[in-house]
Amino acid sequence: MDNHLIWEILLSNGVITHEQLGDAIRWQKSHPDEDVGGILLSRGIINDAQLLAAYAQRLDVPFVEKDLVVKRPEVLKLVPESLARRYGIMPLDINNNKILVAISNPEDMSVIEDVKMSSRMDASVLLASRDNIRNAIERYYKNVELFYREEQSDVQQISIVSDDTAKKMDEIESSVNNTPVVKLVNNLVQQAYVRQVSDIHIEPFENDVLVRMRIDGDLVEVMRLAPASLASVISRIKILSGMNIAEKRVPQDGRFAYQNDEFKVDLRVSTIPTMYGEKCVMRLLNTGGENLLTFEQLGMTKENIARFEHMLSAPNGIILVTGPTGSGKSTTLYAVLNRLRKPTINITTIEDPVEKQMFGINQVQVNTKAGMTFASGLRALLRQDPDVIMIGEIRDYETAEIAVRASITGHLVLSTLHTNDSVSTIVRLIDMGVPPYLVSASVNAIIAQRLVKRLCPYCKRKHVLTDAERTLLGDETAKESYEPVGCPECNHVGYSGRIAIYEIVELDHRIRKMISSGASVDEIKQAAAENGSEFLADNLRELVAKGVTSMDEYNRIIYTVS
Repeated sequence: MDNHLIWEILLSNGVITHEQLGDAIRWQKSHPDEDVGGILLSRGIINDAQLLAAYAQRLDVPFVEKDLVVKRPEVLKLVPESLARRYGIMPLDINNNKILVAISNPEDMSVIEDVKMSSRMDASVLLASRDNIRNAIERYYKNVELFYREEQSDVQQISIVSDDTAKKMDEIESSVNNTPVVKLVNNLVQQAYVRQVSDIHIEPFENDVLVRMRIDGDLVEVMRLAPASLASVISRIKILSGMNIAEKRVPQDGRFAYQNDEFKVDLRVSTIPTMYGEKCVMRLLNTGGENLLTFEQLGMTKENIARFEHMLSAPNGIILVTGPTGSGKSTTLYAVLNRLRKPTINITTIEDPVEKQMFGINQVQVNTKAGMTFASGLRALLRQDPDVIMIGEIRDYETAEIAVRASITGHLVLSTLHTNDSVSTIVRLIDMGVPPYLVSASVNAIIAQRLVKRLCPYCKRKHVLTDAERTLLGDETAKESYEPVGCPECNHVGYSGRIAIYEIVELDHRIRKMISSGASVDEIKQAAAENGSEFLADNLRELVAKGVTSMDEYNRIIYTVS
């Protein structure tokens, strides 16, 4: 769509001035990741309604400011709630075998094709604000919390009370197949997928069972259940996961796949006994290869992408990705595998678990009960004529030693480690027992990373930096940053999604010599800086300066990366 026509409409309607538009266009040229409309919105020059009204005028479609009304309830069956939430759309009516849908993003009309496929009808659109559509979804679709209010008593009534083991097992089997429990667990998984949740926690306490979901790194309470419903819910999850439903005294691990008409997701399940019953955590693993990200989508700078491309051109050596749990290491490794994948090479992985299934890549699942560890699997894998090897994690000396030997004998090895920064990884390998001369000879590069919350572009506002904040940033000339506010678009948290920050250290001849001679971490880090490496703190400061993240996030992360 020609956005110049939109700006002309805004100008002719007196919504913006030529000076305001010119200033926004100049800003956009130096910040290509932002669009002019978003810049005008973030500066408070226009609001959503004014922008959408201009688009509606350009497209010759209606724009609705009042609350959306569904005229025929049967239309909700044609567009599933998951589809409506994912794309921010709302079905409203059916007329002459055509479905009417409200949308908020006129720049992306491809969603209409999905609506046509889902409804098997032609479609027409009207424009409405994101808030209006979100409120309509909450009003007209039955969300998970409403479900629990309606079904809570039914689930509680099927709690297990028998003391006789045989009878109890029969009651468990009956209860977990009871419709309220099945709906309850299914609804949990569906809502978690739609909200892009990483983990679901079911936590028993004396008077409540707390259900929380981890969204953008933080746990958010979504509901509470009666304690009497816990046994049936946990038993349902255990049966799906292949666990022993009669054993409640020891931790158990399992896995299951959930699939409906809209999506498929794998869940890794862990239970552990607590004072008030079994606690359960379900981790969502979006295993589809279509969800793989590119380096650009990961948030890498152009300089870091160029460094990455150079590293991946090496025929052998080790590339390590490091960071704490939940820092996105696996996502980065899968992006690397996706970039390397081609018909002329053999890529084999050994993982625990296999998080994303990739066509053309041989993926091996660790199975410690059967004796398939990282080390034993890696030995067998080396007899499979691999060109590239990905090891999910180097946890011990045995795995590290085999990985080093494999890299020296002509294989490109990718893996992860748990360290705070890139240079500390060298010390970690040496502490594991790998001789310094082998570390210097085998490791090509180390990538450290963290995940940073991204400010919501619809409600973030400018913040004048204090003297203390400028000192913390290390930039006395900095004047302002952005801070979170909270709006319906971001569920009133002020943040929307996360972006990775990276530091990439390539081992050149000088650094290899320093490792072999026992140089300190600070000395190696200084050499890396002189070689052009950008560190995590540098990336973090850049995101604050660009308004991508806040000083609160900077304060939260800076002490773990400095």
